[in-house]
Amino acid sequence: MSETLPITEARAKFGSLVRRASNARERITITDHGQPAAVLINPQELADLEDALALAQYRARQSAGTATAVSQADVRARLGLERG
Repeated sequence: MSETLPITEARAKFGSLVRRASNARERITITDHGQPAAVLINPQELADLEDALALAQYRARQSAGTATAVSQADVRARLGLERG
């Protein structure tokens, strides 16, 4: 499920929006002057997306013959996807 809200409305509902993103794994898009400006998502969903990106980029390099065997942590660090 997804919802889009202008920044002024999101500001007034921020706490409940964060809880919805966290607990219901909802994506909440916040707009500024009608244009998407930010998206609230569950932290685990972000980690899953980063892992999928890292794997896809590694497989692309592997297909091109430029990939070498490295740990997942090293791949994430090289791609700038370190978890804080």
